[in-house]
Amino acid sequence: MKIPFVIDNQQHKMADVLSSILAQHQGKSLDIATAYFNVGGWQLLRDGLKGLGSFRLLLGDEP
Repeated sequence: MKIPFVIDNQQHKMADVLSSILAQHQGKSLDIATAYFNVGGWQLLRDGLKGLGSFRLLLGDEP
């Protein structure tokens, strides 16, 4: 899947795009830096995350 230019959660849903990316990277490493974390979003992606070789999540602090 090509990553859409705009992910609007109508035509292109963020969870679908991320699930596709995870499926293409099974057994590989993934590092994400973000300022926002949502437990519900994590639950949507957890099965795809289990197949990664390694996963690191860096959470930012409020400015």
